Amino acid sequence: MAFNVEITEKIEQPLMSRTLLKGFVTYEAAPPSFVELKKHLASSMKADEALVVVQSLRSLFGTRKSGLEVHVYKQKAAVETFESKVIEARNKPRVKKAAVTPST
Repeated sequence: MAFNVEITEKIEQPLMSRTLLKGFVTYEAAPPSFVELKKHLASSMKADEALVVVQSLRSLFGTRKSGLEVHVYKQKAAVETFESKVIEARNKPRVKKAAVTPST
C-alpha cells in the first residue's frame, strides 16, 4: 500500500523517555493500518519497532489524508508504564480466530 508520512511537529518529553510526533499521512485508497505505520516510522526513525506506538490516526473529512500522533520511546519499560493496554492492542497485528464448528 502506498502512503506518505509528513511529520510537522516533534516534541521531546524527557520525563516520560519519549518523543511525540505529530503529522499527516496521505494515501491513495484506504488509510494504512497501525502496524504498517509502525513499521514505516520505525525504519525512518531508526528505532526498534517495539518502541514505536501509534496513538491515533484520524481521517480528515473529504480528503485522502489523516492526522497522525505517535510516541517513540527510548526504552521498553517506559512503553509498559505509560501506554494503556487498549493502545498496545491496537498496535499489534490482528489474529484471525478459527471458525468453531459445532460437533453433532
